Amino acid sequence: MKSKNAKRQSYAAVIKQLKAAGSASTRKTYARHGVKGASFGVSYTVLKQLDKQVADDFELAEKLWASGNHDARVFACWIVDIEKVTSKLLDAWAVDVDNHTLGGELVGLAAFSKFGAKKSSAWRKAKTEIRSAMGWGIVANLAMQPDRLPAEGGLSDDELRACLSDIESKIQDAPNRTRSNMNSALIAIGCRTATTKEALIVARRMGAIEVDHGDTSCKTPIAFDTIKKTVAHYKAKGKKPTDGSGGKRRRHC
Repeated sequence: MKSKNAKRQSYAAVIKQLKAAGSASTRKTYARHGVKGASFGVSYTVLKQLDKQVADDFELAEKLWASGNHDARVFACWIVDIEKVTSKLLDAWAVDVDNHTLGGELVGLAAFSKFGAKKSSAWRKAKTEIRSAMGWGIVANLAMQPDRLPAEGGLSDDELRACLSDIESKIQDAPNRTRSNMNSALIAIGCRTATTKEALIVARRMGAIEVDHGDTSCKTPIAFDTIKKTVAHYKAKGKKPTDGSGGKRRRHC
């Protein structure tokens, strides 16, 4: 959450802070997650602290993205004024994404913009792995926002049911990271009350999904087990999974 003391800062000031906060060890960690090219290696702990200090600023975000630096681009996704974000800008930034960590940040931005459903539909049909993975990442985000109307960029229950059909029929032949995000979308659809039963049926038939996470400790959750466990957890508290924070604030990758 932005601090009341957050203020506009210059491009030079933000870049100086990012550069000073970088470390070789964090750069190595990011490299294992597929980050390539220029990067200061700024930890998310530091980025979150800086995010509270820097006011949302569309022009600054554009400059940070144009720098080509990974950390600057991640931060651009965080501090861009979402009310000024356009469909054209999202597509332009998507073209530049060359790793799934940054892709996850752009997913968070796109999903909370009014173009969420539109970008999900277009990107998940893409032939490139990164773009199609982002499309399914948006589905996972929007599934956790049941009160958001399609006119506001949300996905209806029927649209999510159509996504379930696509997941079941296409996941095995999908690229590695796309497969991972399709599995995440399946879990999120299962956490939405109106589509829980259908998602569990699909998840049971699919079983475990194999994803190569490379030289990382990441693991692929089994959708059926995760949906059942999550729904039961919230039910014990008299709530639904979508009552949690997942669909109510932009998530960072």
